[in-house]
Amino acid sequence: MKRNLVLVLIVVLSVVVWAENYPLSEVVPGLKGIGKTVFSGTMVEEFPVEILSIIPGEGTVSDFVLIKVGGKALELGGVVEGMSGSPVYISGKLLGAISYGFNDIGRSLALVTPISEMEELLSLSEGDFPLENLPPNTTLRSLNTHLVASGFGERGRAFLEKQLGLTLAKSSFGNKETATMQVEPGSALGVLLVTGDVTVGGFGTLTTIYPDGRFLAFGHPLLKRGKTAYLASTSFIHTIIQGQSSSFKLASFSEKIGLISEDRGAGILGSLAKSPQMVPVKVVVKENDLNQVLETKALVIPDNMLFAKLAISSILEGFDRGIDRVGAGSSKIKFTIQGKNLPYTLERENYFYSYADIAALSISELSEILDLILFNDYYKVEPTEIIVLAEFTEAKNTAVITSATPALTQVEPGQDLEVVVQLRPFRGETETVKLLLPIPEDITPGKVHVVVRPGVSIPTYEPEPVSVSEKLELQSEERKSTPISQEAKDWEKVLKDFLTREKNNELVAEFYPPYNESLYKNEDSNETLLPVQVRQATDYVMEGEIAFDLEILESSLL
Repeated sequence: MKRNLVLVLIVVLSVVVWAENYPLSEVVPGLKGIGKTVFSGTMVEEFPVEILSIIPGEGTVSDFVLIKVGGKALELGGVVEGMSGSPVYISGKLLGAISYGFNDIGRSLALVTPISEMEELLSLSEGDFPLENLPPNTTLRSLNTHLVASGFGERGRAFLEKQLGLTLAKSSFGNKETATMQVEPGSALGVLLVTGDVTVGGFGTLTTIYPDGRFLAFGHPLLKRGKTAYLASTSFIHTIIQGQSSSFKLASFSEKIGLISEDRGAGILGSLAKSPQMVPVKVVVKENDLNQVLETKALVIPDNMLFAKLAISSILEGFDRGIDRVGAGSSKIKFTIQGKNLPYTLERENYFYSYADIAALSISELSEILDLILFNDYYKVEPTEIIVLAEFTEAKNTAVITSATPALTQVEPGQDLEVVVQLRPFRGETETVKLLLPIPEDITPGKVHVVVRPGVSIPTYEPEPVSVSEKLELQSEERKSTPISQEAKDWEKVLKDFLTREKNNELVAEFYPPYNESLYKNEDSNETLLPVQVRQATDYVMEGEIAFDLEILESSLL
């Protein structure tokens, strides 16, 4: 990767002559110029333009220049999606970037974002990012409004659209390897959020490159994320698809060339000298019914606001590919998450059953833990790797608790009570499991109610991911007065509680100790409110519940 970046930068700086800017104050109707873009492959071609007028802008762009395109651009459908960022020159000087076109009619017309507006991004420094809104103009359309996605099935695409709150265009066909190519104003530019076996990103055109390797493109935002870390790539244009309502460049992402660091109203800012540290997300699915193993790999941008949505969508697509169906079934999911500022590697294994959509249910805990670590109030966590190992079957791997019989009905403190539990697997023979329920030595004598039940992590019928960000937000008022050192301990406890909480395949036997007035009066002690409990793993998602009464005697050792 680093070798390729150096090679591309050398090529760019050796062939690009930095164009002087054309002053907006000298723009008048009737001026003739040229635009540059890629119509096919990777070759930059010129097309004629004519200045029609200056139009007052809205939001973060003060003025737009209205132009009319001709030549090959007009022959191939006029101004199409993917041309955003195409540089426009007057007398060899850079006027700006084509950024907006018109819906349905007037495809020979376009708006140009002046280069003076775009260059304001060059002065942005960390911590100095103004808030901006998109111009509410219903007659204009961004030429690269939609993200594109490839490698996703229909369900995976729909899930990703729901996660991002966007409609994904179908104007991309994955990645296409090309030799190291010349990058220059007018080159087709890709912006990647996910790359690998699945791809999410957008296409446009590079507007200008500066001697230090920084570049401007698009003339409008992609997602308007402000400071960000998208991956920049070259693009290969297969052809231009002309449609009645819209036309677009059919493209593939090619060589990775750098970083997009700003996503603002007037365009995007990037650098050919840097590259974001993408996060590997690997999914290995073993499908027991088909007796096959399928691995899916993706690299995801390290943007906390987008990472969880993109990673979970990639993992769901890996599940869908592995089982090649949508429907009922059982799964065993084990995930490992590593990251900077995590106190340790996060690992957890759990079992799931769904009567409707086992793949969707199986991402629930992953979604929850990512939400928990990315949006915590204590540390900035940067995930560095996610590995998911999954086993699926169409069989219903559940079992019902049919009886729970204690070896004794009276016990003394310090004893271990044997409880014989009968399980009836779905359409299977009864199985016996023995639990040893510890009776604490310091417990108060009295009668207790013992419950034998399934472990509960999330409802086994719930297909939607569980989010904890709202819970954290609701608790934030309570944490305002908490010392930072205590907050850190609390967060580590939250992580530990998540990783060690009950699992869907566990048998749990528990009871609450008899009432002890002296302990309950101690406000600093809440230990007596916790149940006495034993947990034991099984090979099934557990169902049902059985209870019995138990008497705790005075200790004979007193």
